[in-house]
Amino acid sequence: MEPNKVHTLKRRFFQKVKRIADTYDPRKLPTEELRGEIILNLRELLEIAHREAKSKGRYGAKHQKWSKLAAYISKCINVIMRDYDAVKIKAQLEELKELVYNELLRDRETGN
Repeated sequence: MEPNKVHTLKRRFFQKVKRIADTYDPRKLPTEELRGEIILNLRELLEIAHREAKSKGRYGAKHQKWSKLAAYISKCINVIMRDYDAVKIKAQLEELKELVYNELLRDRETGN
């Protein structure tokens, strides 16, 4: 994949995670509908991360980054499915947002 397309994919991925985390309000009750919507969005991101981790030419550090993100997204989905504590769900989403930023976008800023 071309470097510009890779950066665009990373940026879009981060923007989706950020939107999910920022729109979730822990002061509101985490209704089934809201939790379901979050899980659907996270599953979409999980598929992207999984596809990128398995794509040809993605070995070494890049493969590890996408694999780590896929594993963490899976963990987030599990927490949201079994936990009704809105604060825990929000914290999990914020951690995911930070992890995605650190793994995907920080490299671009440092020139790697």
